[in-house]
Amino acid sequence: MFKQYIALFLIFVISLGSYARNDNDSIPKTNEEPHEMIYGPTIGLGVGMFKFYGDILDAKYGNPLISNIGYDLHVKQRINPFLNTKFYVLFGTLSANERSADRNLNFKSNITVGGFALEYNFDQFLPKKRIINPYISLGIESVEFLSKTDLYDQYGNEYNYWSDGSIRNLPENDPNAANAIRIQRDYHFETDLREMNYDDKRKYSERTFSIPMGIGAIMHLTENIDFTVGTTYHYTFSDLIDNVVQESAGERIGNQPGNKGNDKFLMSSFSVSYNFLKHKKQEEVKEFEPIENIDYLAYDNADEDGDGIIDFIDQCAWTPKGVEVDEKGCPLDKDKDFVPNYKDDELETRMGAPVSPNGVELTDTMIYLAYQKYIDSTGAFAEIETRVISTVKKNKKYKVQVGSFTEAIDADLVDNFLSIPDVEIKNFGDSLTVIAVGDYNNLPDAIKRKIQLTKQGFDAAIVVEEEKNGTLVSVGDAANNMPVDDLNSNINSHGLIFRVQLGAFSKRQPKSAYNGLKNIMEIKADDGLYKYLYTGSFKTIEEAANKKLDLAIDYGVNDAFIVAYKNGKRISLTEAGVSSSIKESGIKESKENFEKTAIKFQVQIGSYKEQLPIEVLSKFMEVENVEQTSIANNLTRYTSGNFSSYDEAIKHRNELISKGFGGAFVIALHNNELIPVSKAQELLSE
Repeated sequence: MFKQYIALFLIFVISLGSYARNDNDSIPKTNEEPHEMIYGPTIGLGVGMFKFYGDILDAKYGNPLISNIGYDLHVKQRINPFLNTKFYVLFGTLSANERSADRNLNFKSNITVGGFALEYNFDQFLPKKRIINPYISLGIESVEFLSKTDLYDQYGNEYNYWSDGSIRNLPENDPNAANAIRIQRDYHFETDLREMNYDDKRKYSERTFSIPMGIGAIMHLTENIDFTVGTTYHYTFSDLIDNVVQESAGERIGNQPGNKGNDKFLMSSFSVSYNFLKHKKQEEVKEFEPIENIDYLAYDNADEDGDGIIDFIDQCAWTPKGVEVDEKGCPLDKDKDFVPNYKDDELETRMGAPVSPNGVELTDTMIYLAYQKYIDSTGAFAEIETRVISTVKKNKKYKVQVGSFTEAIDADLVDNFLSIPDVEIKNFGDSLTVIAVGDYNNLPDAIKRKIQLTKQGFDAAIVVEEEKNGTLVSVGDAANNMPVDDLNSNINSHGLIFRVQLGAFSKRQPKSAYNGLKNIMEIKADDGLYKYLYTGSFKTIEEAANKKLDLAIDYGVNDAFIVAYKNGKRISLTEAGVSSSIKESGIKESKENFEKTAIKFQVQIGSYKEQLPIEVLSKFMEVENVEQTSIANNLTRYTSGNFSSYDEAIKHRNELISKGFGGAFVIALHNNELIPVSKAQELLSE
């Protein structure tokens, strides 16, 4: 049967080849040469039928086109006009069911095949322009199989095949055979054949190699889409796919043993593939048709630019009128600097010297300046031109950055920053704080301020450019280190200034806390407090008091208070020369003598105005020895513990945090008056 099938298929392929040779081909004949093709890969997907030829059914029965479905995925690459390489994988099922008087066997195996093959398409013997390509193929492949058999029905009854053709739950020679009932096969292949260990083969390999031999034809539907029909015979190196070999014996084999040779299977399929060949389109060359009444001699002697050299040999077309040219029609260049004489401002340039576009020899200074202009990104070396300078002024805005921090800032350093009148604090996200001063439209003024701040102790000062999104970017070392002679400035960071502080909190405040007020600076010191201040600074207490009043009226900020800074430090209003009955600050700043024994540390767990909320009061009751102290602005401070050591206070703070007081922090007192923690540690270490 198989040989007859192959013979019929060969006749079909040969007839297709003859069709391709037919002079009456549907493709019209032209005198054009075949298009040149640049080789590219072809990817295809196919579907077909697997037919098994082995010991079960003795490789003789069944229609090859009616069997188990299989799938083919392949990639082809053309080597030359007559030979292709093919890499492929196959997926599908092999099965056979034998039902006879001699024996009753069945199996089903899921197979996966991966292989490589060469395809030959008879290009030397067939017309170059053809729609159909017959081919033959040969290759090598790996086959993986998993074979099972159907021995029991869905209720666990073993199949017993009786001589009358029925299947029953008891053997025909069983003493209770008269009570046997008929059952039906469920075709569920539940039993692993290798595990049954028939013929004592034990754990044999379920992988093998195979030799695929194929034949088929490819039809070109378009330049890039092909339709393929073919069949491939796979000769495996294993006889165990169906678990029956020539030496098999026993009751299941009966009187018909296995046949000689290994197991084989056939796949007949069709596929559609897309090739990535790039076809060069051949332009149609029209025959030259002479035009009457044309003076070709006039074309030959034409001189479009009128320099005396005809266009046919003129290498420099469109030379300006009146310019002296050489025999090639190019303007004269006396000094050979590639600048023609009529453009050259210096006709005696030294041989090989670099020149400008107008032919002037470049000096070292000119070259250096040109290089500086090329690498410059700051505008420092830009040409002095009013229009350009005005554009730069509109587009660039400079500041001096004096610090950038990702953690809490030292409290003394915070006071130093806030003593600068025009300081600006920018917060980016939850982690980055940038301190900058000034607002300049030109780079020299910014550099002057940077040098002044450096001499005042701000060593990290650099000039930055403010981008449209508010970020600050350094203008580069070259501009930051430019020398500046005039350092006069009317901004003195060491003078007395006043600020309006909106509050100090252990937790960060939301942006909506101050009813839409935008001119707010936020800074976190290492004492654990977030300080919020109005952006501007004031030279007199009256100006600061007016702003405080405006904030209360316009934004409802009633808890704001005035603070003073001088010589890089925060001072009390009394030291600033202000007489007031209201104490603006709860922190002791006077320079009195401190006693170490009078310094104590406590853990602040909250500060509240008016009565405590019920839920907060119940939480405070869980803590022992909670003390409350009235401070400025009608606030009450709640603390726990009283320690002589900072380490003991930290330990107590950690215990409170573990109990749910996440905002707890350590404070220091001297004779029950608040002083900075850093100051207390400094005094105790002396």
